[in-house]
Amino acid sequence: MRRSTPAQSVRGTPRRARTALADTTTPLDSPTSLPVAPKPPTTFISSLEIPVQGAVPIPQTPGTAKSSPFSSACTSTAPSPRRPLTEALAALQSAAHADGADDAPPPAPTLFQPDAAPLPAAPRLDMSTVRTPPLSRRAPGSAQASSPKERPFGLEDCPAFYPTPEEFRDPMSYIRAIAPRAREYGIAKIVPPETWRMPFVTDTEKFRFTTRLQRLNSIEASSRAKINFLEQLYRFHQQQGNTRVSVPTINNKTMDLWLLRKKVQELGGYDAVTKGKKWADLGRLLGYSGISGLSTQIKNSYTRVILPYEHWCEHVRASPLASLATAPRGDSQLRTHTNMQKRPWSTGGGPSGKPDCDESLSPPDSPLTETSSPLSEPPDESEVKEEPDENAPRRRRGRTSTASEQKTPATESAKDDDMDSSEVCTPLNPSSLVGCFEPSYIFLAQLPCEVCHKNDRGEEMLLCDNCDCGFHMFCLDPKLTTVPRGQWFCPTCIFGTGGDFGFDEGEEHSLSSFQARDREFRRRWFQAHPPQQENDVDDPTTSTFGDVRVSEYDIEREFWRLVQSPHETVEIEYGADVHSTTHGSAMPTLETHPMNPYSKDPWNLNNVPILSDSLLRYIKSDISGMTVPWTYVGMVFSTFCWHNEDHYTYSVNYMHWGETKTWYGIPGDDAEKFEAAIRKEAPDLFEAQPDLLFQLVTLMSPQRLTDEGVRVYACNQRAGELVITFPKAYHAGFNHGFNFNEAVNFALPDWLTYGRQCVERYREHRKQPVFSHDELLITITQQSQSIATAIWLNDSLKEMTDREMGDRLRARSLKLGEILEEEDRPEDQYQCLVCKAFCYLSQVTCHCSNKVACVDHADALCGCAMEQRTLRKRFSDADLLETQARIAERASVPSAWQAKLNKVLTESARPPLRMLRALLAEGDRINHPLPELASVRRCVSRANDWIDAANTFLVRKQSRKRSKRPKVRPSLNGDVTAQAEDPGDRPDRGLDEIYALLGQVEDLGFDTQETGILKTQAAKAEDMKARARSLLTATPTERDREAYLQDCERLLLEGSSINVFLDELIDVEKLVAREQLTKELENEAADDSVLTLEEVAQYLTRARACNLPQDNKHVRMLEARQRAGQSWDERARHVLSQPYKTIEELNEFEDIDPNVPIDLTILDKIASSRVKAKEFDKQARAWLEPEDGAPRPRVQDVMRVVTRAEKDFSIPSVRQLKLRADFALDLESRCDQVLHDRYDNSEDEDIFDTMLKWVEYAKLHLGIFSLPKFEKLDEQLTAHYRWLENLPWFCPNHREPHGKELYDDVVAATRPEDDLPPDDEFFTCICHDAVRPPAPGTVSDAVQCDHCFARFHGQCARSGGSCPFCDHHHWNGSLHKERSWHFCYMPTMLMHASEITKFYSEDWKQLEVIVHRVDRLTSVIGQFLSFASQPGNQRKEYLPQVRHYMRKLFKIQFAVSPNPEVSFGLDLAGLHRILAELPTTVRTKKRRRPKFVFGQDVDHDWVDGTRCICRGRTPYLLNYPKVACELCNKFYHGGCVFFSIDNNKYDNRFVCPLCCLRKNRSYGYAELRVKDIKTPGPDTYVDTVKMLDSFSKDIIYKELPPPYTQTLFIELIRFIPGQPDTVLTNGGPSHPSSSSSHSSHHVLNGNPYNPRVLPHPTPRATPHTFTPPQQISAPGVHMPPPPPWEVKWRLPMTPPSASRKRKYPEGDAAGSATGHASPYGSPSCKRHTPAAELPPSAPLSAPPQATTTTTTASSSSSSSPAPPPGHRATQTLSPSLAMIMSPDTRLAPFVGSSSTSLPATPPQQRKVKLTYTNGEGTPR
Repeated sequence: MRRSTPAQSVRGTPRRARTALADTTTPLDSPTSLPVAPKPPTTFISSLEIPVQGAVPIPQTPGTAKSSPFSSACTSTAPSPRRPLTEALAALQSAAHADGADDAPPPAPTLFQPDAAPLPAAPRLDMSTVRTPPLSRRAPGSAQASSPKERPFGLEDCPAFYPTPEEFRDPMSYIRAIAPRAREYGIAKIVPPETWRMPFVTDTEKFRFTTRLQRLNSIEASSRAKINFLEQLYRFHQQQGNTRVSVPTINNKTMDLWLLRKKVQELGGYDAVTKGKKWADLGRLLGYSGISGLSTQIKNSYTRVILPYEHWCEHVRASPLASLATAPRGDSQLRTHTNMQKRPWSTGGGPSGKPDCDESLSPPDSPLTETSSPLSEPPDESEVKEEPDENAPRRRRGRTSTASEQKTPATESAKDDDMDSSEVCTPLNPSSLVGCFEPSYIFLAQLPCEVCHKNDRGEEMLLCDNCDCGFHMFCLDPKLTTVPRGQWFCPTCIFGTGGDFGFDEGEEHSLSSFQARDREFRRRWFQAHPPQQENDVDDPTTSTFGDVRVSEYDIEREFWRLVQSPHETVEIEYGADVHSTTHGSAMPTLETHPMNPYSKDPWNLNNVPILSDSLLRYIKSDISGMTVPWTYVGMVFSTFCWHNEDHYTYSVNYMHWGETKTWYGIPGDDAEKFEAAIRKEAPDLFEAQPDLLFQLVTLMSPQRLTDEGVRVYACNQRAGELVITFPKAYHAGFNHGFNFNEAVNFALPDWLTYGRQCVERYREHRKQPVFSHDELLITITQQSQSIATAIWLNDSLKEMTDREMGDRLRARSLKLGEILEEEDRPEDQYQCLVCKAFCYLSQVTCHCSNKVACVDHADALCGCAMEQRTLRKRFSDADLLETQARIAERASVPSAWQAKLNKVLTESARPPLRMLRALLAEGDRINHPLPELASVRRCVSRANDWIDAANTFLVRKQSRKRSKRPKVRPSLNGDVTAQAEDPGDRPDRGLDEIYALLGQVEDLGFDTQETGILKTQAAKAEDMKARARSLLTATPTERDREAYLQDCERLLLEGSSINVFLDELIDVEKLVAREQLTKELENEAADDSVLTLEEVAQYLTRARACNLPQDNKHVRMLEARQRAGQSWDERARHVLSQPYKTIEELNEFEDIDPNVPIDLTILDKIASSRVKAKEFDKQARAWLEPEDGAPRPRVQDVMRVVTRAEKDFSIPSVRQLKLRADFALDLESRCDQVLHDRYDNSEDEDIFDTMLKWVEYAKLHLGIFSLPKFEKLDEQLTAHYRWLENLPWFCPNHREPHGKELYDDVVAATRPEDDLPPDDEFFTCICHDAVRPPAPGTVSDAVQCDHCFARFHGQCARSGGSCPFCDHHHWNGSLHKERSWHFCYMPTMLMHASEITKFYSEDWKQLEVIVHRVDRLTSVIGQFLSFASQPGNQRKEYLPQVRHYMRKLFKIQFAVSPNPEVSFGLDLAGLHRILAELPTTVRTKKRRRPKFVFGQDVDHDWVDGTRCICRGRTPYLLNYPKVACELCNKFYHGGCVFFSIDNNKYDNRFVCPLCCLRKNRSYGYAELRVKDIKTPGPDTYVDTVKMLDSFSKDIIYKELPPPYTQTLFIELIRFIPGQPDTVLTNGGPSHPSSSSSHSSHHVLNGNPYNPRVLPHPTPRATPHTFTPPQQISAPGVHMPPPPPWEVKWRLPMTPPSASRKRKYPEGDAAGSATGHASPYGSPSCKRHTPAAELPPSAPLSAPPQATTTTTTASSSSSSSPAPPPGHRATQTLSPSLAMIMSPDTRLAPFVGSSSTSLPATPPQQRKVKLTYTNGEGTPR
């Protein structure tokens, strides 16, 4: 990848020159009298004229406003900065032949409307609209992968490779594998496998890039050379004052002056053509024919227009100005690597027009940019007339600083400001004008002449109008006597015309905007220029624009047509060299996407340069564009010109998505041919720019290259494909449309030679390298120690060392001093100031300057003496040579090994195996592939195999196991016979194998000692074979029989030592074995010993092995015994194989015949099994029939024994024991289920009756076992029946409790929803029915109490004969009741029940419901009594509530209170008497709180939805964090109300200041002050607290000091007066009633809470401590009730309302009094509190069927009396139950309060008389 794209400055590819004026003041004569033929219309199409949303123009410098490129030169009177000079010359030609504009070329057509609306572009690129890699990769030869049938120019395609996933795994190895073939093409295409899909990770919404403008017909070499020549020609004639020169025409055809000059030069020049009379031939070459006087016309045109310019050029070259005119224009690096992402330099200039920065640092402006230089245009007449004095010295004009002097990303930090002014060639640093022909005059008295370098005679000093360099008029050649009229340019500027050609910056784009511009440009262009031939509809590579289908071939042909078109100018944009370090790589990296697997993929372009085989990984810093990828965004026709990569490296280019990119490649071997061809095509360009090929600004048609013998290949790169370029290969290409590519460089070891060539080429052209090649080599030696590295590095390192030592030798000849610096310096501190080469190893320095030079340019460093300069060395000579020697030694290791191998093979035809093994071991230690090592390994391996085979004869195996010897008597020759009888010890290879091995060693060709030993072994075997034959043929006598056997045994011993198998020795061995076996059998028969079955089998085996006859008596005896033993063995094995063995079968083998050989192991197994079976039988019988006092076993232990017994045996006693154990286990399981409340009684019978049956059965049949679960159940069952008998309602006669009626009464009397009295005035009886007046004519039996005036039913009055409300005898136990027990004992009974009672007894469940419901009622009544015990709370409106509680207690009958010493009935009766005597209070009018309207209430919501304290008057608070009030739902800025918004806190609840003021609450975050807008006083505020407390009708003010803490000020707009209490009719004080409108809100734990409408609560008292009434309030003073959420007895309880009517509708937060039942039944309106938020100490004592956390009235009703089975909550005691169960009930707090306020007997005892009344209420 090229380090940069061509961009010399903000100069553009087209000429930004001003067009020559064409008016009547400067007529031009035509060289002929023929009329001028109309030329083709000149068109200019620019992609910039398509407006797109999101495209941002690049700011232009002042004075560079663009004008339309379509204005006619014949009629225009103003310069057109976008008009090329050729058009200006053509316009002059046309103006010379016409008086008007009749023959002017027609106006150029345009594709775009200048005022069109911008095209829409989405912020993010839609990836579905671009071409992406296909789901299935194209295979070779497929339709998609095939190239066009015929490319333009007939080019051949480069090879395309399709690697497999395994081949694709290693990029460097695969590229190295394809390089031999692909290098011949310069480029190659790689199509990855289908499984590889590199993701595109660029954020298309944030990604923005700057484009470059490219004019296609100005990029081609010959086209630009023609333009430069015509411009120089025009400047020359204007310089000479020849203003009437024009472009000649012949036969109505404008002559091509550039082609004319080129052809003349090719024919030898003007003199050669004239002498050879070749002007006519020249005309035919130019395309003219059949024209009379053609040669004369051409010659005259050449002589008049071109020849003077050539003579002037030759004269200048021969004059002293030659060094100036032909010198290279500054540092070539300034025009090579330019970062186009930078902005141009801003225009500098003060009042005098000087630039703000130093002129030596100001980059030159190009004559071809929009800030067109005077050289690119004719002088304006008005400007010429404004010259005040022709003889006055030339004055310097102001200049525009532009960014032409830019570095590559690798060298941007290079410092140029340390260059001495004497060494900077002033003419090579021209500047342009500031403004549009508005000069700023600067007198330069000290400016020196560029020729004589003197600064005298300033009046005769002439300044160049382009570079501002000074020249004495008499120093010029030819000399000037007067100041030229108009503009004057020095020879340097004339010769350098076009030398700073580059690309303009376009616009800043997003991917979406660039896609929109490309899509619209392609659509309009191809609809206006449709292809000539129809394209295949099924071709997937074609594009459709309306009804036009365009193929890749059509786009390629159209591109080259536009490049070569002289009249059709197309300007497009290209987003090239977009730095990934700035904009991010499109591929995932470990920094951006560490979890993406492709971030570590070796084909990821971020990883390619640093792979193990890439040499660029040894570069110490990142190089943008080389080791860090660059991205490229292309549009249709955008191009990258001919170039090769920096330092001739490899490059890889990947297309992420988009349209096709066409590549052209030239092999590296044809690079010189290519350079020669392009120099031949445009020599003038290279004369002006010798480094032209480094600048990526020049194209040349492939057709012309192939004509010059250059091999050119092409390929089409599509989405998802890679293109590889090889070292030194030139390549170019263009894009077919919108696409996105990414590229990076890498280098393989074969690149080193190319890299060195490139460094030398850079040095010749004085181009700055990207990195130091020598430093790279040194780094490789330091970081890689492998032999492979040393081999390919050795040659390059040796060349570097030799070159460096030669340079040091020449430096020492110059007598330079030397120093050694062993630390690296920055690159700019070892770069030669002349050739720009990096002198890493040594540099020439001087104390007078911080610049350095190479040894070749040491004399140009400074003006000091050579002896004062120093050679600064990075390494000493010894270190450098040692490094080279070390690498050379390492590289020679493989060759040294090969030399040793060759020496061994040449010294002997049969090399020793020892040396071959040593060479193999040494080769294995060499970490480098050796071609011969495999052959040596094979040879040594075969030799080792032969040695192993030979050792089978030479070495006896020590690992053989001897066969197991029978237990027989040993013989005298036992050792010999044992060895002879063991076949495993016998050798298995004979003499034939020995002779075969000896033959193989002759063929293998190596020498070893085993060969001689094996030959000796063969000779011994032959000798033993002969001796054995003699023994076998001998017939010894009986007397010699013993000696004969000894000879045989001796021969066998000797035969065992040679390890060779001999048949003769086997026969001798059998002979000896027969004799030995016969002796042993005779001895066994004589001893009459018992043999085992195994021993009999062994004797028979030996007899057959030694060929003992079958009729031998010993053999017959052994066979008979073997048959008997096998029969016994089969029967025994059959019994043992049975799964279940009986004791009877095992007893059959108890008696055995001693003559029958048996297997002792089988006999042992039979005996062992018999013993085990008898033991199991004995144990089972002991458990089934236990002895007295024997311990009972556990069922689990019994089952373990049974399981073990049944595994192998079938025993009747064990089976019987198992049956009983199964019954016991089942019973234990049932008992365990019952005890843990898991038993499901599916029978209709009562479960307790079922359990009684279990007990009876177990005691009768399962008493032999220990059953702990059953025993526990038996105990609990006994406790259950004992508990039933202790119940007060247990009937001894029926032997069961009768609690159903009690249960029904308790449930009816304790319903939580019935805690409030009925609102019907006729509910006055002790029963629960109303005492209503009788029907007319009917007599009522109702009676009335004369004390409390309560009316009773007659039937109810007969019960006791007195008023139950007033007479305490109904409550103190004087009157007999059926339920005469006390409630306080019932919780004790509930808790003392057994577990199974709690689980399964319905009586216990009823008792549980009774206890909890009565406990809740006790809590409610107790709180009411505690509240009513205060004199201030004893009001007559509470009388219905007292009667309602007494009705409930009367229905229950038994005494209810938390203590047996206290009776709630007596307390309520006493309270009833007190309340019945109180007068009735009457309220005339309800009171009402005042209301406020604040400023925020009348405001409208602000733009951000807030209605804040700031009231929207502070703009900077827009979008400030907001908080919402949970009461009014209005939004406030958190900062305005001093509320910290913390999202991490679980409780961020907020009540706004306005709601706090209305609810009379304190605002915890700031002080609140209310300001009445009608009160002007600064310290007067509204006292809202006092107004709300007093229900004020007027505004109450207060004076406050200035605030000293956080304070909020709120404006009061309106006030609605309140209504205070009114005076009662009886003159008593006013008390708030339950129907009051007062609804003050309280905050509990930060949550808003609306209590019931009741009197104000008293302050909290100490827990469990009763405060006497006199300590709380004075008598007669109304005491507020306690908070309704307080449920413990330590606080007084708010009494319920006197009526069931609700003040608020159902669902209202403040009105749902019964919406939530506390654990004790007190109504409240608390919000639902999850269980997790309850305090740990809060008891859950509600009945199981009552819900304590719901918020609706229906949820608190108790519809089911008992909880569902299996879902019982953990029972805990309420405070009342806890007091009941407390050991000391005298400490109960309620007892004290009850006894203190209400004594058991009223103070004044009097009888209560019941008066019977009629229906009208009168006594009867």
